[in-house]
Amino acid sequence: MIDQERVREMTKLAAYEQREGKKYRPVTRYYRGDFAARHLLKGFFCGTVVFGLIFLLWGVCHMDLLMEELDSMNLIAIGTAIFIRYLLFMVVYLVAVDIYANVFYAAGRKSMKRQYRRLKRLGRLYDEQENRTTPTGH
Repeated sequence: MIDQERVREMTKLAAYEQREGKKYRPVTRYYRGDFAARHLLKGFFCGTVVFGLIFLLWGVCHMDLLMEELDSMNLIAIGTAIFIRYLLFMVVYLVAVDIYANVFYAAGRKSMKRQYRRLKRLGRLYDEQENRTTPTGH
């Protein structure tokens, strides 16, 4: 006979694996610090590329101004200003990435704990059914 409660639990477990399980699977593979560091490293490279693209687009949009004032520009001052803007951009971006990674990790851990509780409950349901069907005599 089919146990309806067990079927419900298995359906919930399968639905979780299809939706949230894939999303939160990396959370189970890393400690919080390693997870955040991994995201920060990816964020550093992505942030550098994005800043470079923004700088390139700004240069293309202001090409006529740059060409007119190329002779009178203080390149060291401009390079310093660009580097300071890069550092500010990266600090803000990496703080945002760190916050995101920690919030995502906490949500993933909470979700995975709920999933493990369901798995334990399903195991207890199997044990209960097995105890009911096996004879008590040796």
